[in-house]
Parts: sequence; structure tokens; C-alpha cells
Amino acid sequence: MKKRILIGVVITDCHVDYQGEILRGIISQAFRADCDVAVLAPLHNFFVPSPHKNAEKAIFDLILSDRFDGFIYDRHTFCREDIRLIIDDLLKRSGKTVMLLDYADHKNFETTTVDDASAFETITDHLIDVHGHRRIYCLTGPRKNFGAEERLSGYKNSMKKHGLFYDKSYYEYGDYWHEAADKFADRIISGSLDRPDAVVCGNDIMAVRLSGKLIAAGIRVPEDIAVTGFDASEEGYTSQPTITSYSRPNFQLGSEACRRLYRIITGRICSKVPNESGSLRIGRSCGCQENISIRNSARRMKRISSSFEGYLLYGDMLFDITNVLSVENLADRIDNYTFLLYKMAHLDICLTRKYIESTLADASAARKLDFRIGDEMKAVLSKNSVSRNSGRDEYFSSSQLLPVYSEERRYPAAYYISPLHYNDNFFGYTALSFGKCPLSFSSIFLQWINYLNVALQHIRIKSMMNNTISVADRAIMYDRTTGLLNRNGIEREFSRINVPELYDRHYDFITVEVTGIKNTYYRSGEEKCRSIMLSFSHEVSSILTSGEICGIWGDNTICVITDVPGRADDLCRTLCTRIKDEASSGDSSGRDFSIGVYPFSPGSETSAADVLYKSSVNKAFSYSTSENTSNPQFEKLCMLRSRIMKNPELSWNISDIADSLFLSKSYLQKIYKSYFGKSIIEEMIEFRMEKAKKLLSQTGLTVTEIARDCGYSSYNYFVRQFRICEGVSPSGYREKVRKGAVS
Repeated sequence: MKKRILIGVVITDCHVDYQGEILRGIISQAFRADCDVAVLAPLHNFFVPSPHKNAEKAIFDLILSDRFDGFIYDRHTFCREDIRLIIDDLLKRSGKTVMLLDYADHKNFETTTVDDASAFETITDHLIDVHGHRRIYCLTGPRKNFGAEERLSGYKNSMKKHGLFYDKSYYEYGDYWHEAADKFADRIISGSLDRPDAVVCGNDIMAVRLSGKLIAAGIRVPEDIAVTGFDASEEGYTSQPTITSYSRPNFQLGSEACRRLYRIITGRICSKVPNESGSLRIGRSCGCQENISIRNSARRMKRISSSFEGYLLYGDMLFDITNVLSVENLADRIDNYTFLLYKMAHLDICLTRKYIESTLADASAARKLDFRIGDEMKAVLSKNSVSRNSGRDEYFSSSQLLPVYSEERRYPAAYYISPLHYNDNFFGYTALSFGKCPLSFSSIFLQWINYLNVALQHIRIKSMMNNTISVADRAIMYDRTTGLLNRNGIEREFSRINVPELYDRHYDFITVEVTGIKNTYYRSGEEKCRSIMLSFSHEVSSILTSGEICGIWGDNTICVITDVPGRADDLCRTLCTRIKDEASSGDSSGRDFSIGVYPFSPGSETSAADVLYKSSVNKAFSYSTSENTSNPQFEKLCMLRSRIMKNPELSWNISDIADSLFLSKSYLQKIYKSYFGKSIIEEMIEFRMEKAKKLLSQTGLTVTEIARDCGYSSYNYFVRQFRICEGVSPSGYREKVRKGAVS
């Protein structure tokens, strides 16, 4: 089998647009040359030393892997010199060719650069030729920084070319960050530096900060002082005003570095990918009319990112994956959340043998977990964008990086390898690939891995608890609300009966899914849902014998493991009878349910999660009391009603709500009232009044403060509406409560 060249990339902040463009160029060119790529990508930069972030340095030990043939190293992205020196030493010890990006001559490594001087000269020319500015200042990057010196050189070239005066007071070295921009702005505002016509900044971050400080001081941008940036970053085209900048050819920088490294390694020249040359990006900060298409494109990506971020931050991932006892169970659950990784093509979660053994029942989980090249690893989850892969249960050496790099493939692969750790304990690493797309991960991936790190630490903590505190067993294994087994308990009991010794026994795995819970939550709140689940769990457990297993799996599913024939029929009859009795008393809402059954023999199934899934799709019975479950708009409206109920004080605009639900305003109002009997505005007022009554009876806030907290800008309007709804003024209501006349 022909061994592909493997190019290592050492870089940080991969989620930033600037680095993302460089990585896109590297990966595109590597694929053109039929080379594999492994990006060693710590999740944090090392701005502030801390045990947690410093532990990420261990990932750089992979530099010593013999699988690498050469490296591309973006030294500037690492903010601390001690981190740079550690990486420098490892790269030298590897003995492989190293290609630096945007660096001056280096005594040990090769270097590739792009011409920032010409680009910066173009920006300065624009201010002079198009806008007629003459007194132009320059705020560049750090002194002796290669890129900063190049940009300053471009500024000077433009000023000389146009015969304009400048001296040392006209330019200043900065930090590519906020502090330098703040100081420069303060000098202009205070008058210690004569006011210029324009300022060219070394990057967009400083330009945005400088503009903001000047505008806050009453100096208009661009009318009084024009400001430009560099790098064409997201900060620049989402600020107000948008920043005129230069779209640096970072893609070309990455691709050219890869081509040069390939030539040094092989002695051959590979064909080039098409260049993406840099260009001037027009914004409003110089006085020009901005390019709206750039802003619209940014808004689209922001909407996509916000959507995924919402699923991550407000979903159940963190709670779900931390409620496990073993690495195997964690892999099952994390499998359900890989959809949050936008355009993921493949994901491996590789844990060290040290970590896995620290979670076993007879292990000392408290020992510190370090990492060295050559440590044994195991891919506990290997998944493509559609399904999980199998056959990777064996350990492999971390000197291989990933098994995929040793496999025969038709196409090259690129993976982002990022550390898994908690404080100074190193657990392993993830390997994320976008397949044939030369992409980088977004900031959502950082939070996703942080959740995974917390879950891995929880498993270690629970392992220590199980080894030292037997009392903790009940809290871990049983559901607090119903007293039945929880998911961990069901998995434990399933593992006890799912052994080959009991192969001659036959069991049914039954799932009772309370499908009405979801809409009930949006309509009536959490307390009502808890009451329904208590009722169902009581009815289910009441007909079971002591040898049958019953527990709660998730928020709305009850599981039964039984060897009693026909138990699913018994459950259906019992539940239907109970619901009909409740219907006669007018309290059957939210009791919709379905029953699924899957027969299995011990020793033939891998996990309780697999059997549960097969049971849930193999529906045997279904019972519905709701007329609205078939309407796809109903759930949206239930969610809307829940949000209004929880936050009635917000400004609920019918047009905005209709737009967010992709409905017309008239249709929204019509179907909302048909479902809930009242209009949106009527319900909002009702919820505001309920909140007001609660504040009047339970707090000492003034009526004016309560009016504001309930969403009313007018005190008089609030009092008038309260009187209409309750027949008494707010003060009168509070007085009645104090006298006990109102409950």
C-alpha cells in the first residue's frame, strides 16, 4: 500500500476567520497533491495561564509521531512565548521539515510570506486618491513583528509616492488588540496628537475599537476622521460603521506554504490550486458606500451559527451526557449530538488507556492522568455524518495519531485533532473531519467539547464515588421524582440479565412513551408534566411483579423488561381504563401514549439503548386524546404560548411573531385563537396580570416598579388595565391580600 504524505499543521484559534482561510488553503493544496493533513488544534489560546488551559500543551507531544512528514507552523497565533518555545523544541526534535507562516528569516525553519506591504499601500492609496486625505496616521502591529513591519512599510511607500509629509509622530506600533487603539484614540481626543484626516490600522480589531472610541467622544467617522483596517475580518463588516479593509490572501498563503513544503519533502512540484487573491473590501468607515452583499453573507452564516448555538446552549446535551456511569454509555449518548457539528463528515473520540482504566470499578480514579507520545488510545466513538462505524474496539498507539492514517483510502483526509482534558488531567483527543470540504470548525465546537470534557470528568467522579461511598448508589441509579430506576439503573439491570448464561430465557423490552407530555409542557408547565409522569409510572409499576424491571428513560418514556408473556397488552388495557376514568372527570389532557415491544434473548444484544430504540420503533399500541397532534403548527404555537407565559413583560409584536413562524399575521391570529380560545394579546395581558398579582402579593415593590417589570411603560395604563381585569386597583388588590380577602 502506498503511504500518503502526512502534513502536520500546528496552529491555534482555528475557529477564527483569519486562521480558517489559511487552513482552507493548506487543506485544498494538500488534497490536490494527494496528501493527508493532521491539524494539531488546541481549543484555547494561552492568554492567561491556568491549570485547565495549560493541560492542552500535552497535545503537542503528537509532533513527535513518526507518521508526520513535515509541518506548517503558524507561530504568530500563539500569544505566549513560553508556549512557542515548547513547540519550537518539539518541532526541532522531530527532525522534520518545518514551514513557518508570515515570519522573518528563522535559523531552523523555512518560511512563507505574502506581500502585506503592497496591500497596505493599496489601502493608503485609496484614502489619498479617492478621498483626497493628506494627513494620514498609521497604527500598525507590534514592533519587530514581520507582518506589522510590512504593513508600516506599505504605508510609508504610499506617502512617499504621493509626496506627502510624515515623520515618527505619524505612525505608532500597536498590539493588534484593544489597548493600543484605546491609547491612540485618547491621544487624538485629548489633543496631544494633532487630529488627522484618516488613520490606517494594522487590523480590523484595532480599527473597530478606534472608531468606537472616537464616535463616543463626538468625533464622527468617517466625516471627521476616516478609519481603515486590515484582514477583512467578521468584526469589521459587522461593526457600525462597517470598516474599509483589505481581504488578505490568507488562502494563498496557506496553499503556497503547502506547495513549498511538499517540494522540499518530495523534490517534486505539485500543481497549484486556483489562487484567491486579496482585494480591497469597501466599507463606510472611509466614506464610501459599503458592499451590502458582504453583510448579507455574514448575516446568513450568523443565522446558521445562531441556530446551532441555540440547540447546544438551550438543549439537553449537557444534562444528558453527564448522567452516565460508563464510557460506553457516554459514547451512545454523545452520538445523538454530533448533528450540532456543522458539516461534520467524520468524528473520532479517542481516549487514553489510562483514562479508561481509571473509570473501572477496581481502579484508583483519583490518580493524575498525563499524556506522552506512544500512549495507548481507543476510539470509543467513530462516526461519519450518518451512522456509527464499527470494528475499532482495539487499542492503538498515539504515535499512529489515528488508525485512518494507516488505512488504504481512495482519497486523502484532513482531521482536526483537539485535546480532551479537565484541569491538568488529560483524557485523550477528538479528531474532526469535514471530508472533501476544506473547512475549519466554528466556535460552537469549542463549547461542544467543553461539555464532553465535563461528562468525562463526571464519569471519573462517579467511579470514585462508587469505589468509596455505597450510599451514592441510590442517587445515581434512581429517579428522584418517581422513585423508579433511572437510565443508569435500567442499563445496570439490563447488563445483569443480558449474559450468555441466560440465553434460554426470553424477554420483552417494552417502552411506554407518553407522547402528550411535550405539548403539555408548553401549555401547562413543568409541574403538570411531573404529575402526568407520576400517574403513568404508578399505573405501570402497580401491575408488575417483583421479578420485572421498571424505570424511567428520558423525560417521557417508561421502560419495562419482563419475561411475562402478554405484558404489553396488560399495560395498554390498564392505561386506557385509567385515562377513560380521568376523561369522565375532565382531566385527560396530555395522556396520549404509545407502547412499543421488542423481544430479545440475553447475550444477543449490545446495549439497553439499542434494544430501547428497536422497541420504540416497533409500535404495538397507540392512544390519543388530542385533536391537535396531527397539525404541524400546533407545537410551534404551544412553544410560543410557553414563551409568552414565562416572559409576558417582553414586547410581543404580532408581525414579528408571524415572521418568525413563517405565517401571515391574520392566519397566526386565527389559528392561535382556535387552539387556545383567546388571542395572543388577550393571553399576554392575562399573563401580565398574573405576574403583577404575584408581585403585589409576594414583594414590597412599588406599583410603578411592578408596572415596569410587567412590561408597561405607562403607570396609568397599567393601573387602568389592572382595574379592568381584576375590578380593583393594584393598591386595592395588595390591601385585600394583606387582609386575607384574596388568596
